[in-house]
Amino acid sequence: MGRRSVEWHDNGALVWTWRLTLIVSGVGLALLGVAVVLWATRTPAEVARGDAGYGLPATFGAVALIVAVAGRISSASALRYRNSSLPPVPAPSAAVHHVEARSCSVHRRSGIAYLMMAITGGGLVLAALVNWDTQPRLGSLLELVLAAACAAGCYLAGPAARFVMTPRHLHIDTALHRISVPRHLLGQFSRRGVEVRLDLTNGDHVYFRVDSPLWDLRGGQYRTNGRCQVRTVERIVAMLGEVPPTTHTDDAVVTTSRVGMIALAVGAGILSAAAIVLIAITARLGH
Repeated sequence: MGRRSVEWHDNGALVWTWRLTLIVSGVGLALLGVAVVLWATRTPAEVARGDAGYGLPATFGAVALIVAVAGRISSASALRYRNSSLPPVPAPSAAVHHVEARSCSVHRRSGIAYLMMAITGGGLVLAALVNWDTQPRLGSLLELVLAAACAAGCYLAGPAARFVMTPRHLHIDTALHRISVPRHLLGQFSRRGVEVRLDLTNGDHVYFRVDSPLWDLRGGQYRTNGRCQVRTVERIVAMLGEVPPTTHTDDAVVTTSRVGMIALAVGAGILSAAAIVLIAITARLGH
C-alpha cells in the first residue's frame, strides 16, 4: 500500500509535508512569474488603463506562497512537540535556588497581540499624522484616541496576562482575574488542546492559556501550540527554583478581580465607542 499523499494532525489540521509545501510553493511562484511577465509586457494602452490582468495571478500566487510557508512552519512545530511532555513540578527538597528573588513573572506569549497593536493602533496613528493638515483637527485627535483604545484592547488580549511566582503562591493572571494557587498545592502540568491543565495535590485542577485568545478569533479548531506550552511551563518550573518558598502557606485557591485591568478595559471600551461616534458625526458635518 503506497504512502498517503495527504496527512492530518490529531486535531484534523492538514500536515504540511515538504512535498506538499514544495508543490504549493511551486504553484505560487509560477503564478507570480506569470504576473511578472504580464506586467513586463504591458502595452502603452494597458499602462494608461492601469489594468493588464496581472493582479489576479499575483494575488493568488502570493497567497499560495504565504500559506505554504506558514503551514510548513506550523506543522514542523506541531510534529516536533507532539509527544513532548511538560516539565514536572520538582519536589520542594529538589528545588535548586539559583537566585533568591522575592518574585518572578513571565507574560503570556503575545506575538499576535503585539502585531494587532501595531496594525490597528499604528495604522490609526499614521492616518492621524498623514491627514493632520487636511482634515479637521478634532478628527485627527479622535483617531489618536481610538488608536490608544485599540492598543489597550490588544494589551488586555495579550501581555496583560502573566504568571507570577511568589514565596507563597503561583499567581495565574488572566486579563481581568487573578487565580492564586498556593505553592504546596502545585501538582503536575498536562496539555489539554491549546490550554494547559494544572492538577493540584488536593484533587482539584486549574486550566489556563499560554498564548493570546486572538489566535482563536476564527475558532482555533486546527491550531496547535505545543512549543508555547512547553516553553511556558519550563519557565514556571524554573521560577520555582528562583523564588524560595515560605513556610507559611494558604490552603485554598483564591480567584480575585484585577481592578486596574478592569478599569482599563472599561475605559478603553468607553473611549473607543465615543471616538467612533464622534468621528462619524465629524465626517457627516464635513460633508
